[in-house]
Formats: sequence, C-alpha cells, structure tokens
Amino acid sequence: MRVNRSALLLTLTFGALYSLTGRVAGSQQAAPAPAAPPMPVFPVTPNTNLISPEVHPDGTVMFRLWAPDAKDVKLSSEGEESVAGATQEHVMAAMKGVAMTKAEDGIWSTTVGPYPAGAYRYTFTVDGVSTNDPKNAASSESLSSVRSLFVIPGNFTDVKDVPHGNVAVVYYQSKTLSTMRRMHIYLPPGYEQGKGTYPVFYLLHGGGDSDDCWTSVGRANFILDNLIAEGTAKPMIVVMPAGHVSTQMNMRSMGADVAADPFSNDLMNDVIPYVEGHYRVIADAEHRALAGLSMGGVQTLNVAVTHPGYFAYVGVFSSGWFPQVRTEFEQKQMVSLQSPEKSKVKLFWFGVGKLDIAMPNNGPTMDLVKKYGYSPEYHPSEGFHAWNNWRDYLHDFAPRLF
Repeated sequence: MRVNRSALLLTLTFGALYSLTGRVAGSQQAAPAPAAPPMPVFPVTPNTNLISPEVHPDGTVMFRLWAPDAKDVKLSSEGEESVAGATQEHVMAAMKGVAMTKAEDGIWSTTVGPYPAGAYRYTFTVDGVSTNDPKNAASSESLSSVRSLFVIPGNFTDVKDVPHGNVAVVYYQSKTLSTMRRMHIYLPPGYEQGKGTYPVFYLLHGGGDSDDCWTSVGRANFILDNLIAEGTAKPMIVVMPAGHVSTQMNMRSMGADVAADPFSNDLMNDVIPYVEGHYRVIADAEHRALAGLSMGGVQTLNVAVTHPGYFAYVGVFSSGWFPQVRTEFEQKQMVSLQSPEKSKVKLFWFGVGKLDIAMPNNGPTMDLVKKYGYSPEYHPSEGFHAWNNWRDYLHDFAPRLF
C-alpha cells in the first residue's frame, strides 16, 4: 500500500497541535485556586479571658486589670457611701482610691464591699491616668466623661420578669439655645401598642451628670417597670432632659434669675412643647410632675415656683437654695411666691440624707416655701449625697404621682 507522504505529514502536524492545545486547556482548568490569606493569629495573654468586675453573692466585688508595665494602679469606685453606718472619713478615703495588688502575670486586682444592692460607677487610675475598665462594656455617661458601671442585684432596681417600658434617646432642636439637644424618654409598657394618653414626669439630674444618668446608674426605667407591674405606680411617661446647656460645668441654673436661665427656658419653651407635640400625653397641671436631684433639685424649685400651678407634683431630692440665692430669689420672685395658683400643687416632696452636703440648705428652703403657703413634706434618710438615696427617693416619690 502506498502512503501519501504529504497527507501523513499534515495529519501528524494537526494531531500534535491538537494534543498540545488539549494539554494547555487541561492545565488551565486544573490550575489550583489562589490560597486564602492566612487568618490573623491573636496572642493569648492573661487579659484574653479576664473577668472584671466579678460581683459575688455576698455583695463584695472583685476588680481586675491587666497592666504588666504599670507601676501603680488604684480603683476609684462608688459604693462606700451606701454602706450602713459609713462615716465621712470612710467615704473620703474611698474617693481617693483603693490600691490594687499586682500578680506575677501582670494582673492587678482588689476586692471591695460588701455593698448593698444597686448600681455603682468606677474607674481605674493607672500611673496617674484615669481609665475605664476595658473588660466591662457597661458604662454611665456624665457631662464630659464616661465611667464603668457594675450592678449588685437584690432590690427594687433589678431587671425582673415583668413587662418593660422602652427608653428612647431623643434629639430635638432647641430654639432657646439654637442647637440640637438630647434627652432620654421612658415610655411605659404598652405605650407603643396602645392609643391611650399618659401623665408626664419630668426628672432632672444633678450637676456634672447628663441625661443618661437616670437610666444608667439611676435605674429609673427598671424602678418604674417594677412599680407599674406591682400596681403601686400609674403608667407614666418620664422625660429626662440634659440639665447642662454645654459640656462646661456651669451652675448658672441654680441662681435666682430664672427668666435669664437657659436651661429653664429650654425646659419650658422647647422640651415640654416637644413632648406634648410628639407623644400621647395629658397636657395639664394635674398630669405634670417635676423633680430633680442636687442641681436638678434647685432647677425644679426655680421652675416650679416661678410657674405656679403648672406642675401639680414637685420633688426636691438632696437640694435647696444656697443662702444668698434664697434671699435673692425671695426678693425677685415675690409675685410668683404669692400667686394663688400655687394651690394646684398637690405634693411638694423633699428628701435629704442626714450626712448630705445639701442638708444645710434643705431646711431653710422648706421654711421659705412654707412661708408663702406651700405644704412641703419632709423625708429625711440616712446617708450621703449619693445615688443610693436618689434611687430610694424616686422609688418613694413615683407612687405618689397622678
């Protein structure tokens, strides 16, 4: 058989090309996927699973901080002021800081207490620098800082298995101050699902704190949840505005010239109209309450007395006019003090601790309002100018409203 050499050569050439193309295609299909980038490896240190704070059943609390290079660490914590029988010396010593002990692994620790049930704020001071607890997400916001927070369970401030209200963080435009402002508003259980109207309680914080404090360290929302569930307090909206008008510590709103006070004007001209325009409230004196602690107590006095008949329920927690302000207030606000509208005030409630720094101002302030026909109730308590008392006062005051 004779073979055409040209045809054979052509066949072999096409075959070789086809084979080569197949191998190339096969090699492309079989190419491995790019390797995934390596996962980052985080070193395991004594800080990795560190627990702080550790609240014990007996009310003692252990704090830990991993700071292997630190030379000196102290704990500055609330709590000592709430202990029964605590003296001024004990409280002042605690405010200066409790020394923490360093272990070989670089963990500093100390245990304090036992403290009564409640919420308490604290910070660490590391080689002279104040810092929060990096292992604790719970915090409480003040005027210009944030502190870590711990809770010892066991009283009326606990989160219980009851219907819970919601706390809204609300921003509003203040025409008085020409700026955006913030407040916290507690809406009672069932508000969102219902159509009913509610009374309103305006609750003011103290000097150096913020509108966050009554719900963080003050536990106001849980106190109200539990009182409403027990049937001892009526469902109500609680409005907690910012008592300072800037991030600077300014006590101007504790003076006697209420008409020129930015906070008082913001409360009356912006906060209350906003609340009454955006929420289902009963907008009359019978269904308005106003209370505050310390600086907020003076703000409460100033607003309530100069707007006679506007609030039927008034609460003053650990507060009172300073002597010079009290004299000036009586001189400047005589018309308001003598107004017959003050008869609409159903409750004028005063609470103060026996070791409270506000105690010297409390009695003379009650004497002044008595002089002009008010009938204040006096509720003395043990202890200091501190949140354990203010939570107690709210717990006692709220069931008296509406």
